Order: sequence, then structure tokens, then C-alpha cells
Amino acid sequence: MHFFYFFVLISFALSGQYNFKKLDQRVRKFVDDGELVGIQTKVIKNGEVIHYENYGYSDIDKKKSLQENSIFRIASITKCIVAVGIMKLYERGFFKLHDPIEKFIPEFKNPLIYSSEGKLKSAKNSIKIIDLLRHTTGIGKIHPYLREKYDELKFDRSFDLKTEVERMSKIPLAAEPGTVWIYGPSISIGAYMVEKLTGKKIDEYLKNEIFDPLEMEDTFFEVPKEKLQRFTPLYFSNKKGGFELIESIDNSPYTKKVTFCNPAGGLVSTMKDISNFCEMLLNNGVLNGKRILKEETVALMTKDHLNKIKNGKPSDDNHKPNDAMGFGLSFNVLKDINLYPFPGSEGSFGWHGSSGPYFKIDPKENMILILLTNMKGWDYSRKEIFELNTYNAINQ
Repeated sequence: MHFFYFFVLISFALSGQYNFKKLDQRVRKFVDDGELVGIQTKVIKNGEVIHYENYGYSDIDKKKSLQENSIFRIASITKCIVAVGIMKLYERGFFKLHDPIEKFIPEFKNPLIYSSEGKLKSAKNSIKIIDLLRHTTGIGKIHPYLREKYDELKFDRSFDLKTEVERMSKIPLAAEPGTVWIYGPSISIGAYMVEKLTGKKIDEYLKNEIFDPLEMEDTFFEVPKEKLQRFTPLYFSNKKGGFELIESIDNSPYTKKVTFCNPAGGLVSTMKDISNFCEMLLNNGVLNGKRILKEETVALMTKDHLNKIKNGKPSDDNHKPNDAMGFGLSFNVLKDINLYPFPGSEGSFGWHGSSGPYFKIDPKENMILILLTNMKGWDYSRKEIFELNTYNAINQ
């Protein structure tokens, strides 16, 4: 507890040279107005914490405030961490990015494509490993029939990753591989490839290769019993501007025995752990003298790999691929600041998740932005408010 207060005091002192008052007011209003239950925000610049704040509650019924070590569901940020694990094997020569995945997982040989007319046709292209990382496999829920098939996978979490991937291989694709960006669970296929190549389960592999070296001590697929008191319930932001409890600690799948470690969205973590992961990426693959990735691998992962490939389901989320935003190997990448409606820097990269987590790494500003919350279904524009007010604060 003494460390927590020391951390807050140091952060407050460092933030004195920057004015985060507007950010503080906006975020606090979200909580006061009942739009959010709890939220953490943190900004690191030049290796120093220049802003850190807890707002609201971990558990609103118990009036339990968020703490610096509160444990959150990080949803699709899981994909970014798994992608780093996959690329460690790339560095060791286990595969090439343009290898067909059928080389390692034969079930994906000769995939079929489902058309909007309800017909099946053979794909012309193989699914390549790069497609798994940049979401261009053709796997997705664009058509109602495919959405129904993928939703069926969610009904049973008692199986393992092997079973999940085998079931995925039987579902037709939504598009020709390598031709369109469709966000989905394709990283799970890459994670299963890791299991086959290493002989280790994905949770064990990530612990050995990423979590332990980066001192990510609170990042798991299953929350240990001794840490349950720090795990946040999950709330849902409804259309009426309020919220409702959708997952208590007692009924959470994260607190039960986990046999399916979901590589597409199944990790929990803390602000400290996500900070360590982001700092490693900002430092070109190194944290505290430990190299996780080669510098050239970080550069490869954080450059745009879509080129002329378009988003198959355009949205108003400015962090998904569009004219301004590209996509690397599991990170979005800002490629044209002139077309981006908010402040920032070309070459910045990051991602977000359905339960509210978000991070952005800006190498030009030597800066990291992280937001964690216990709200599912919240308005993604709030992360843009976080961005806008942060850049305004550092540029005043």
C-alpha cells in the first residue's frame, strides 16, 4: 500500500509540467454521470509517468474503489501479446510469414468461401501466416450464416485450443484470403501453430517467453484464487446511458478452471503489466536489459501490411483500417496524420478490446497511452477523448 501512495505522489510530481486538468474533468464526468463504473488512465513519456489516475469503482455495489493493482479483462489486447509470442518463433526460423498455414495445420488446406448467395466455392489463395496476424484470412462474421456458426463456438468453453481450431477449419471463409481485412479470431490458429511447434500449451509458452521476462506478474487466462480480491466485476454500458452487472467474480469463467486459453481475447492483466509490455515495444523489444524481440521484428510488426487491402466492414471507429489507419501484425498503425481526425504522430500503433482496454504507442513522442476499464459495450469515442486531451496536454 505504501508503494501505491509513493507511485501516485511521484506521478503527480512528474505530471506537474503538463496540464491534464481537462482530461481529468472529462473522465471524471463519465463516472459521475453513471456512464462508466471504473476507469484507469496512464501516460508515460520519455520513460516517466506523466499522468496516472483511478476513477470510480472496481465493484460499485460494494463501493470498492479501483486500485493500481486491480485486475481487468484485456479482451483483444490478448491478440497483440500472442502475436509477439508467434513472432518469437519467426525470429528463430520456425516459419516464414508467407508460409501457408496448411504447412503446419493441414485442416486449412483447400478452404471454401461462402458467398452472400449462400453458395460455396473453392478459394484461389492459401491462408498464409501473415494473414493470421493482419486479419486477412477471410475468416469473419460478415454473413448471418457465418455469424451463427462462429457464435456456436462460444457456447462451449470446456474444450481446448486444438478443438477450437479444428472447429474453425470447418467453417467457410467470408472472403478470399489475402484480399480484405476482416477482424476476427484468426490469431487462435497462430497460437495453435505455436503449440504444435513447441510442444507447449499457449499459456505456458507465453508465461515463459513473455510474462516472466517482462515481470507481468498479474497476467493470466485464469485468475489465481489468491488474487480474486483484485479482480474487477464486469459491467455493460446500456443504451439508456447506464450500466448493469453482467459478470460477477463468482460467475466469471476467469475464476473457474480454464481448459480453453482463448488467444483472441482471454487474458486478464493490470496497468503495471500492460505498461511493461508497451514499454518493451517502445524500447524496440527490450525492457530492463531483457530482449524479448529483435528491433527489426518490432519494426516489422508495427508497419502497415495492408497496402491496398481494404476494410471489409468499414465503421466509424477511427482506430480500425481506413484511409488514415493501416494495420500491422496485430496492431493498428497510423499511416497518414493528415487524414486522421485527432492529434497524433504517423507511425504510432496500438489496439483496443471489447471490455474497454486501449493502448497507443507513439515512438515520435516517446509516449505510451493506456486506458483500462471494467465496462463492456462502452462508447469507443471515449478513447479518442483520452487521445485528444493527452496530446493537448503535452503540446501546451
